[in-house]
Amino acid sequence: MGYDEAVRRGFDQCRARGYHCDLQEAHLTGNDVWKVKFRVDGRGEKGHLHLDYDAYSRNLIKVNDKVKDKGRDWDDDDWDGPGRGKKKGHAHRDD
Repeated sequence: MGYDEAVRRGFDQCRARGYHCDLQEAHLTGNDVWKVKFRVDGRGEKGHLHLDYDAYSRNLIKVNDKVKDKGRDWDDDDWDGPGRGKKKGHAHRDD
């Protein structure tokens, strides 16, 4: 697989997820893996989509989807669920 095919497959994968895709970079590693990276925007979401393709088999090896709703973190560390918020420390029970 060459550069053009890796980028085309990346765009296909990105659009299939419903995103507007903006190519950031694509390069071949020493392990014969194409790394294709996009900046994405769609359905009220923004972020990055990183795709890895095997250069010989053309298989999609890995997908790293770092897309979030506007106003939220990728790792959701601002979520105030059970055990977080005003009460710090360990509680015997959650009311």
